[in-house]
Amino acid sequence: MPRTQELIYAVVGAGDFTVEKVRDLRTLADLKQTEQVYNDFVTRGRTISKRIQNSAPSKTAVAQTKSARSQVKAAATSVRKAVRADLTATTAAAKKSVKA
Repeated sequence: MPRTQELIYAVVGAGDFTVEKVRDLRTLADLKQTEQVYNDFVTRGRTISKRIQNSAPSKTAVAQTKSARSQVKAAATSVRKAVRADLTATTAAAKKSVKA
């Protein structure tokens, strides 16, 4: 079976699974139960988010991003200064050749 077709089947299957789970949630008509499920999701989300934020790979990625950002800024400044210097030198050379 082609890989593309498998992907489509997987998406359709995931959609069916989601619909099935949503139908199961209808049994949670009790507001108190629904709030509890919601609060459990919030707690889970916070826990996962904190775990990711505090992981060593995430901290390394943040540090590398900061370093790369400052290097790009420095490179942009250097290029800007070089362009200005080149423009100044070209203008001065043009003025000298016009006088001569």
